[in-house]
Amino acid sequence: MYKEFFCNTNDVAINLASREKATNKINVFFVHGFLERWQSWQKIMDNLPKNYNVFSADLRGFGRSGNTIISHKRSTWAKDISDIISKLKLENVYLVGHSLGGPIVSSVSSKNNKQISGVILEDPFLGTQPVDKTGRASRGKIVAEIIDSSKSLDEAIKKLKKLRPDWREDIPVEIATARMFTDKFLLQVPRKFNDDFSIEEIYKNVKTRTVLNHSNPEFGGINSEESLNYLKNLNPSIQINKWDNSGHNIHRDFPSEFSESIIEFIENK
Repeated sequence: MYKEFFCNTNDVAINLASREKATNKINVFFVHGFLERWQSWQKIMDNLPKNYNVFSADLRGFGRSGNTIISHKRSTWAKDISDIISKLKLENVYLVGHSLGGPIVSSVSSKNNKQISGVILEDPFLGTQPVDKTGRASRGKIVAEIIDSSKSLDEAIKKLKKLRPDWREDIPVEIATARMFTDKFLLQVPRKFNDDFSIEEIYKNVKTRTVLNHSNPEFGGINSEESLNYLKNLNPSIQINKWDNSGHNIHRDFPSEFSESIIEFIENK
């Protein structure tokens, strides 16, 4: 259903997946979060109308995309996506970014302003210290240790299913596969990638129509009400949509509802 291909940008080949038809006028471009890959968006992509072209990329260092030899920078990730949109000559683009992907797509919207029609943020990194009211970091560490100590992908998936029997069947598969396909440089703790641009300036300068889908910190969302209020004062034009019953991964917790919210945003210009 999805065509995978490589697009050379800067110094690496970026892996892309797309479903497109020449007559379609709407392009939706998805950017994943940290320790994810393009497939994290597949359920959402499946749910979008067939008259939308959909694209999803593995950021450099993730999935099947190439790695950076020296370091990773958020500005480089943003430039990769910006260059891909220009190379593919896409117009009327709606960007969707989760977590780490939030500041990346916001930056792209400024660089490719004429090509971008809207930005959809899902519990994005806002530059402030993420809140953790549910022990998300501790659970994440346990998951990471299980995957890293497993001798094979199958072993890691089986262990995750045993650890989290409440997860949907596809979640342990995606989490284990994504981590195993991540550049080992990015797995180092503390994180080695560089924050080489001002997150605050990025959100302040967003001029494109934008909605921020805010996850509830009590369920695992990473942004406090104080951070959200700060953002609203910084850029009042950004629309806020609160998901009271969802944690950090709205698209995973509520795939149908999140897909519908994307369609509604696009159709109600």
